[in-house]
Amino acid sequence: MNKLILTAAALGLVSAGAGFADGMDNAVGNTVRIIINDAGEGFDVFFDAGGAYSDSLGRSGAAWSFDEQLCITPPADSGGEENCGPWNEDLEVGGSWQTDAWSDDGTLITISILEGRGHEAPTPPTPPAD
Repeated sequence: MNKLILTAAALGLVSAGAGFADGMDNAVGNTVRIIINDAGEGFDVFFDAGGAYSDSLGRSGAAWSFDEQLCITPPADSGGEENCGPWNEDLEVGGSWQTDAWSDDGTLITISILEGRGHEAPTPPTPPAD
């Protein structure tokens, strides 16, 4: 779960070339909703064509790239590390899929694509207890 939340904070990768969004065309310009538990807690993620990432939790300044897997690179001053994982290139707007590959404890998350932007975000995740 901590890896998932840190990944969300870091979401972003840098890539070059004309095919920058190849594989992520379904996400760019839309809302990617991440639900991390049965309570429906989660956040929305926004991938821009130029490689910028932001989310409904107010995090920005990260970058993303896609080359067989989605990689997220946090801002240089954040102290975070790049994290890479699967992305469903075939997921259509309105569709959802589940994966445990983005969590460090095997927690299953649901990833959905909502058309466009401006949706009301889900309830933010409860921070882990210290």
